Amino acid sequence: MRAGAALAVAILGVAIFIGAIGMVVTGLTVGSGFDPANLPPNVAELGTLQVIVGFGLFALGVVLAGGALLLLSGASRPRIPIAVLAVVSGTASDVAGAYVIARGPSDLVLAISLFGLGLGLIGAGLLLLRPRR
Repeated sequence: MRAGAALAVAILGVAIFIGAIGMVVTGLTVGSGFDPANLPPNVAELGTLQVIVGFGLFALGVVLAGGALLLLSGASRPRIPIAVLAVVSGTASDVAGAYVIARGPSDLVLAISLFGLGLGLIGAGLLLLRPRR
């Protein structure tokens, strides 16, 4: 049961990693979507927050995937920190999904993806926190 939960955390960590790469690239190229003749005055600052959050998600994905691979290799010490990080990250993902829906006309695919990611991380984290019999 724990091996399956660790595998789920590893797969979801890689998914976060891949999404973070896309987020950083989009943040770096946000200025190219504007007409060169009518650039906004703050075009250099538009993607800054997106790049910073993208690098944070990049690190989160690496830590989750790496910790889960450690668990799959037989190490038992990182079990509780990885499980707690998975539950906290899953909760944050569900809060972000609720925010996407609450802000108005929402992107349904993004909201469902955030809720699915959160549910998977919370479920796997709780399975990893379960004591041995």
